[in-house]
This record gives sequence, structure tokens and C-alpha cells, in this order.
Amino acid sequence: MKLLLWLLLLPLILIFVAFAVSNRHGVTISLDPTPLSIEVPVYSLVFAAIFVGLVVGGLIAWMRAGRWRRQLRAEQRTVRRLEDESQNGPSAAAPEVPTTKAA
Repeated sequence: MKLLLWLLLLPLILIFVAFAVSNRHGVTISLDPTPLSIEVPVYSLVFAAIFVGLVVGGLIAWMRAGRWRRQLRAEQRTVRRLEDESQNGPSAAAPEVPTTKAA
């Protein structure tokens, strides 16, 4: 499995390095309306955009999965409660069901 990871990761790293070497020239980023401006290499700007996209995409996926995580926690609590009841009998806090006599 590690070999497969390296076989896929190594060409990707080489592509990133080749991209960075071929795009070393600077780009000025102006933060209007402030007089602040920064000169950065093109590759760092592209890598930063990719990183921000990955982080934002990961956060969105994590937030969308919140419903499923909540449901899983509720089901795990139910399973634990049922396992405890099966081992120890019904809990003392559980109310007994009243029985009625037929007239």
C-alpha cells in the first residue's frame, strides 16, 4: 500500500516542483483600498489558492456530514443503553407499564 502511495505521490510532487521552477517570476498583489502591496512568486499564489480551496471544501464537507455524525452518536447511545439493559435488566429509571384488568 505504501508503494502505491509513493507511485502516485512522487509524480505529483515532481509536477509541483516543475511548476514552481517554471513560474518563479513575481506578481504584485495590491490590497486596495490600502496602500499595501506584496510581490510573490506565481507558484506561491497558485499553491495558496489550491490550499484555500482544499480547506474550504473540507470544511463544507465536514459541515454537511454533521447530520450523519449526530445520527450516529444517537444510535450509539441507543445501542449502549440496550446493551446495558440486556446485561443488567431494565434500568431503575425506566417506568413500568401499568396493566389494566378487564372488566
